[in-house]
Amino acid sequence: MGSRRRYLRPLVLFILMAFFSLSLMGRLDSRLHIGGFDWDFEIPSQTQIITESESEDYLTDSANNLIVQPDVLLNRQEPQVIEIIPKSTADESKADDIDAVDDKSVLELEILKVDAGSIPQMENPNPEEEREKPVVLVHTVRSGETLWDIAISYGITIDNILASNDIPNSNRIRVGQQLQILTVKGVLHKVAQGESVWELAQRYGVPLAEIMEVNSIEDASKIQPGAKLVIPGATQLLIKDALVINGQIQKAFDWPARARISSKYGMRWGRMHNGVDIAVVTGTPIKAAADGKVIFSGTNGGYGIMVIIDHGKGVETRYAHHSRNVVKVGQTVKRGDVIAYSGNTGVSTGPHLHFEIRYNGKAVDPLKYLRN
Repeated sequence: MGSRRRYLRPLVLFILMAFFSLSLMGRLDSRLHIGGFDWDFEIPSQTQIITESESEDYLTDSANNLIVQPDVLLNRQEPQVIEIIPKSTADESKADDIDAVDDKSVLELEILKVDAGSIPQMENPNPEEEREKPVVLVHTVRSGETLWDIAISYGITIDNILASNDIPNSNRIRVGQQLQILTVKGVLHKVAQGESVWELAQRYGVPLAEIMEVNSIEDASKIQPGAKLVIPGATQLLIKDALVINGQIQKAFDWPARARISSKYGMRWGRMHNGVDIAVVTGTPIKAAADGKVIFSGTNGGYGIMVIIDHGKGVETRYAHHSRNVVKVGQTVKRGDVIAYSGNTGVSTGPHLHFEIRYNGKAVDPLKYLRN
């Protein structure tokens, strides 16, 4: 019996030590999370655990006791508010489920979703809307249409149409004719040789910057002859040296010679005098009153030696009683070119220049259309 007790005591001690060892190892396994899963403890997906030292990375809203992490607002599509709930000493039982770090207090942060409208949002500036540019529409005249009909259909005036198109006679438009229609108030100006945007701005009284903006012009020096520009706000087309605008002859002719007027336009001695007589001495240079093409150069009855220049659009000028001509038929001349020298040929009472302006074959008073 004594022998049994001697062996039984070590055996009991061994069993107790083994049991104690297994119990201790199981606790360490639970503490250190070695292997397996924690079925009875799972941190919610919307819960974060940080220490007080880490809380410096958050911005505190003292009014609402909220802490907002900058990265949350910047990097997440939905604004997140993080609420700090200090760990109370009464919840010591939960300490076994969270590892303490360096004996520092632990803060449990619960992320709560809130209405996006409750958080001020930084508004991104919208790009400035591009200013609507004037649009040039092309209208093809249909049978039975008048300028009045077309103007009403586009909500503009007849003057707007005339100012944007070369229409010699406002009472006559033809079927199939294409008319340029501006959708804004203004005129469509075709740039002539030698014209510049700066000159157009002065002529129409419109700021240069406004002309450049509505026509999307980046470099005003690169405008080419023939280009069509919208002149905003203009009501009448003002073409440089244009003899006819909107079917009306203009005060745009240069004097062919400068001297006293010896006889005016109108009835004279019971007959119609179709021009003006300029009292110049023989041999005075006679100059073209405008650009054009010579259609006659020679002797013509009572006119004596004369020149006729066709300026287009139904306009022609006549120069008579020369001593000699210096231009030929078919020759193109510019305003101010010498075309002849004065004399006393034909039916004449003395040296002078007889000058006429005719529009659509009818003589008009030159003094109304000669520039001062």
